[in-house]
Amino acid sequence: MGRLRGEITLSQFLTRSLREDGRKPIQSLVLYTQDEWKGKEGQIGQFTKEDGRKYVGRRLIDVPDPFGCHANWVEHYWQDFGSVLDRFAPNVRIVSTTEAYRNPEMQALVRDLAARAEEVRAVVNKYRARHPYPPGWIPFEAFCEQCQTIGAKTTSIEGMNASYRCERCGHVGKSSIEKGKLNWRLEWPALWKVYRVDIEPFGKDHATPGGSRDSCKEIAEVIMHFRPPMGIPYEWVGISDRGKDLGDMGSSDFLGFTPVQWVEVADPEVLRYTYAFNPIFRRVVLDLYRVDTYHDLYDRAEDLFYADEREGDEEDQARSFELAQLSAPPKTKPFALSYRHAAFLSQISPDSGRVEWCIKRLRDTGILTRAPNGLERDRIARRLAQSRAWVERHAPENRVKLLEQMPPEVTRQLELGDRNALRMFATRAASLRWTEDAIKEAMVTLTKSGTLPVETNRFFRDLYLVLLGTERGPRAAPFLAVLEKDWVVRRLTEAAQ
Repeated sequence: MGRLRGEITLSQFLTRSLREDGRKPIQSLVLYTQDEWKGKEGQIGQFTKEDGRKYVGRRLIDVPDPFGCHANWVEHYWQDFGSVLDRFAPNVRIVSTTEAYRNPEMQALVRDLAARAEEVRAVVNKYRARHPYPPGWIPFEAFCEQCQTIGAKTTSIEGMNASYRCERCGHVGKSSIEKGKLNWRLEWPALWKVYRVDIEPFGKDHATPGGSRDSCKEIAEVIMHFRPPMGIPYEWVGISDRGKDLGDMGSSDFLGFTPVQWVEVADPEVLRYTYAFNPIFRRVVLDLYRVDTYHDLYDRAEDLFYADEREGDEEDQARSFELAQLSAPPKTKPFALSYRHAAFLSQISPDSGRVEWCIKRLRDTGILTRAPNGLERDRIARRLAQSRAWVERHAPENRVKLLEQMPPEVTRQLELGDRNALRMFATRAASLRWTEDAIKEAMVTLTKSGTLPVETNRFFRDLYLVLLGTERGPRAAPFLAVLEKDWVVRRLTEAAQ
């Protein structure tokens, strides 16, 4: 999900804006499939049927799929990203470095750089004061035909072949330059040149003065003789678990979650809004436990987009909402079912005909004041399915199952003060306009008035007991709002007897 921020979402915003300006941009994503597989602990741990350490040093494209369901490592893990990429940014051109080295222009560039190795070395060593490359160094990492790894020391390049000496296995031989790769400081600007890159967002780690990108800019200008692309550094995306920051997401460390996991619980536009609204230099921390909160922010931005007046950062929220849409938003504001309401409705509704049942309940409770159109119905259906998946996988404390009847074991736990408290709320509830805000206000007024015969925590325990049979439950106001008002009042009155 971290990679979706700059490399995908920000790039897509730029692509669309340039297209609206009358230009013809192409958004590309490079997969570094020719890179060496480092064999980090998390990567090796994916192999449960064999020792994955034997693949260390191979090109990523040559590492097998540890689960045996795809052709290789790249194809397996690309599924969690690439299979839904169009839903976050349509029409992205995917380029692998394995394909890049089959490009005649890239091959010509490899031969040219090898022919000017001393000139290249002088520039690269300006950024390697501690470990400069020695005379005779050629900026190409050859493929070893003996041990099948990348990174053999190149001794010369002639035509399509690189002569090498492998420091891993000692083999001396030749291999096609299609199988090898340029040193990374040369490869980055080479890709700019071959694919005509004009603009490129990149992670903040490359942006330090005198750092990796500065060195690649100089190589582009001095060695390859072209203007480097405009660079846009962006902050990392962190991962959190129920509010505990676990650090920055990292694919090779398997820290984070995937776009496939996101679309199980939310629309891509909700994430796109989060990335659009937060400045690119601000760290964003994502937590699947807080998906309901992200929807609240998104829905609020949608309200502002359709509002006649805005103030403060509300203009930014509205514009970010607009950018987040992959198609033009409707002329008038569509109905948006609260994500938390959807979570509760999805659990108390029947499996058969769930969407229609929920729409009827929304009409009966006044949350929906008219028949939904096709777009609105589809969004209601998605939110019901997504929020139910969210509860099951990431927020199990929001699970609910209404008591059809109040069992004796619940009744026995209600003392006189408990029954009187429930009676007071039932009386107030009977006259309420049955909305989340009205219910919340009534509860706050009641609990802060000093007239309740039990403590506030005890009052909520009583509510959950008589409705769900448990002492804890989801946030009370949004939960009650999706229930039938008459049923709630009857149950509270019954409990108070």
